[in-house]
Amino acid sequence: MLNNINREIKIPDDFPMQVSGSSTWTGAEMERDQSWKIEWSQNQLAELNNAALHFLSLEKPLEQITKDDFPLPTIGTLINNISKELLDGRGFVLLRGIPVQELGIKLASVIYLGLGCHLGSLRSNNAKGHLLGHVRDQGADIADSKTRFYQTNKKLEFHTDSADFVALLCLQKAKQGGESYLASSMSAYNEIARRRPDLLEALFMPYPTDRRGEVPAGLNPWFDMPIFSWYQGELSCVYIRPYIESAQTNFPEAPRLTQKQIDVMNLLDEIIAEGKLILPMSFEPGDIQIIHNHQIFHSRSDFENWPEPERQRHLLRLWIAPLDGKPLPDYFAARWGSVEPGNRGGIIVPGTKLTVELSAN
Repeated sequence: MLNNINREIKIPDDFPMQVSGSSTWTGAEMERDQSWKIEWSQNQLAELNNAALHFLSLEKPLEQITKDDFPLPTIGTLINNISKELLDGRGFVLLRGIPVQELGIKLASVIYLGLGCHLGSLRSNNAKGHLLGHVRDQGADIADSKTRFYQTNKKLEFHTDSADFVALLCLQKAKQGGESYLASSMSAYNEIARRRPDLLEALFMPYPTDRRGEVPAGLNPWFDMPIFSWYQGELSCVYIRPYIESAQTNFPEAPRLTQKQIDVMNLLDEIIAEGKLILPMSFEPGDIQIIHNHQIFHSRSDFENWPEPERQRHLLRLWIAPLDGKPLPDYFAARWGSVEPGNRGGIIVPGTKLTVELSAN
């Protein structure tokens, strides 16, 4: 067996029986409070456009964009407030109004990348080193052990991604379906504690999780990670059940799940399926959704595409590591490469070279 780094995962003896604060919301509460929606003003859009044109005038490769290359003299305060809301508040925002169809994909992508740089460092979305991920149906077969769900048109189960922040910019929406759904993992934790406190310990056990063929040098094709981690007074969540289950199927040498681990996943999924925690969200072209993976589950529905390729559902994804990200225990390095704020998350394997591609191919 290869080194998996992380067998030192231990159940904390002081994990909370409840968490509180603005991260513990329900769908109905967020439907009533629409302050998570932010509309760009015309002056802000002009500032973003000018910053993008400035960067393009430098004639640097897109993957070399930095915060300094993308000057935002007046929007900086707004971005700082957004970051604080993501890290210490409800954990998500929706920014509306980027005129992507007028701008074209290159200029829209530069604006998106530049905003991402102001939130933190951009991380690789996949083994190819793509800093700009293309979320669209690529006709991939999810039964293939190397396929990830974002490459298909299938419903995504509620899950988290392998970075502190994940952002999605909508270029085109589907003919039908493809709605986004968010849920607070902190509220889900509280509900598990209320219903089955005897299962809380199982949330802090290691769960072998399939890397889907994107394997760093010297590591197993799965990584071990608890669903919840309690570290330095902070509760964090990592969960993608289909990949936990595929690790059990594909890797006989991976540790077997206990019955309590299966029971608590079933309960977690049941609580989410009841719908109380879920906030539905429909994307329009130009919308940017940003979420904090440590406290938010996200999902999407099946979708049907338009027949014309240029009209098919197309989102651009950024994984971002903020410089002031919450502290994480050392075992996160098995998946995130590091636990250093601003320098963690993403997927790096032998041969990975960071790049920005403006097409999904």
